[in-house]
Amino acid sequence: MTYAVICLDRPETRKLRDQTRLAHMEYICKYRSRMVLGAALLENSGDSRVGMMLAIELPDRQSVEEFMRFEPYNMAGIFESVLIRKCSKIFPEDDPAHFDEMLIAERRKASNSEAFKG
Repeated sequence: MTYAVICLDRPETRKLRDQTRLAHMEYICKYRSRMVLGAALLENSGDSRVGMMLAIELPDRQSVEEFMRFEPYNMAGIFESVLIRKCSKIFPEDDPAHFDEMLIAERRKASNSEAFKG
């Protein structure tokens, strides 16, 4: 199952983040084959990191919670919030026809809904 994890930093943790970065990267590297997406969240007005977002393939939510329990940024107390949700990957496309089929189905559903109203 794929899980999205969105973590937002507490204010004033930039120095701690910098000090913990190598441990974070080494930890993430162990899970590299399970990563669907990994990204740093940045300030709107600059390039400073303010959190992270990842999508990871793990068997269940408990496994994701365990992964996050030992994640170095999390252990250092950098995160103000951690959101974990199951997700369904759409892009990048493994099969380009999949999204097209979903779009056709939604158009059909909308068309039937409009016909029902009229």
